[in-house]
Amino acid sequence: MRAVTFTLLLAAAAMPALSIGAGAPLTGVFYGEGRACFGGLFVRSKTIEWNSSFSKCGPVRYEILDQDLAGEQPRIAYRLLERSKQCRSAVIALSHYDGNVWDVKGYPSVEAYEKREVPDWKHSALPDRTVTSCGMLKQ
Repeated sequence: MRAVTFTLLLAAAAMPALSIGAGAPLTGVFYGEGRACFGGLFVRSKTIEWNSSFSKCGPVRYEILDQDLAGEQPRIAYRLLERSKQCRSAVIALSHYDGNVWDVKGYPSVEAYEKREVPDWKHSALPDRTVTSCGMLKQ
């Protein structure tokens, strides 16, 4: 009986570690240039920070909304759990472009991220649909 209880306790203790590993984020330091994109994106295991010419986000905790890091074009989207008034993005999405270049997009809301391919949202000039897009180099 003790052996069974001990085995169950070990299995239960290991489960959170396995689930964290399955959703492991892409981490790294990314730098952008140009008028709107000058600055850095810092993705850490528990926080994200994006400082650019027009927006200052973080460091804040995040959750992963969407990811496919094993596909032909790796991508991941982070939902910021907290935002300051200086932060224009509720979701920061990265997709690999080529070499060390990543396309980094800041969406003003989860809804804007989810509707990113809908024609009325894709190129809208409305403030609640405006997307910041920057090519950034991963260091």
